Amino acid sequence: MASEVKVAKRDNGILEISLNAPAAGNALSAEMALDVARALANLDPDTRVVLFTGEGADFCAGRRASMPPPGTRKTALELKAIVADPVLDFYEVLRNVPVPVIAKVRGKAAGVGCALAALADVAVCAESAEFSIPEMNHDIAPTLVLTALAERVTRTTLARMVFTRDVIKAAEAKEIGIVGIVVPDEQLEAETERVLAKLASNTPPVVRGIKTYLTTAMEMSFAARKVHAGLINGIVTGEKFR
Repeated sequence: MASEVKVAKRDNGILEISLNAPAAGNALSAEMALDVARALANLDPDTRVVLFTGEGADFCAGRRASMPPPGTRKTALELKAIVADPVLDFYEVLRNVPVPVIAKVRGKAAGVGCALAALADVAVCAESAEFSIPEMNHDIAPTLVLTALAERVTRTTLARMVFTRDVIKAAEAKEIGIVGIVVPDEQLEAETERVLAKLASNTPPVVRGIKTYLTTAMEMSFAARKVHAGLINGIVTGEKFR
């Protein structure tokens, strides 16, 4: 059986991770999440950027069922360990990747797929792509997805997407902050490669320094950000004079 996550090292420090379950819309399984996490652990020092994409028509159409079979007796803590913790840990891994993450998005990005696009530093999106948080259609409370999206969009946007379950087109997804770039479908590949080439032209310390700042500084006061910026800048600049 072919792996449902493909990992390939490209030239210029680009690591490409592809969800490879197109028949299932690249819906994420627990095993796929573990495979992605393993690929992101201990990145090579020369890695400059991670490209996250999906094979086939859809980026990621959601998450595969993880609930125990009906009639199973589990405590609340046991259910948390089975259902919630794996995906929350997965989101944390994605948020803390030490280099920029670029997502190439086409087709459906639903539930966890919407979260994956939003957690990317730059999501390059085909204009026909669609975003949604449909969990409440199945009477599921989507607090896990909300945790991933909370830093990216406003409370108003979160409430609207969760309660209405509206399917949002790419142009609106850009307006509300889920994705960064929207292009005609036929330009998706070229635009993604353009962004990757920009990052591949930088040294690893520069891209890693900026990623560290973006990940941490927004939670700080101005005074703390000022000190943080100076330290990161000094470290990155110092790498050029070793």
